[in-house]
Amino acid sequence: MIAFIDKHGLTFPSVDDQRGEVFASFGVTGQPAWVFVDESGDGKRVMGSLDPDQLDELIAEIA
Repeated sequence: MIAFIDKHGLTFPSVDDQRGEVFASFGVTGQPAWVFVDESGDGKRVMGSLDPDQLDELIAEIA
């Protein structure tokens, strides 16, 4: 994963979750997956890809 991030110059936050502990804590069972966490620490899990409008809507919900 780190090599992929470096190769493509990705700058968004990433989690190195080789043991799957973070995935499991949010109930993530595969990729792609998104977890949106609000200020209180509550998370909303979305499995699958998102288009830009869906992403904007979900971010607005936690902003």
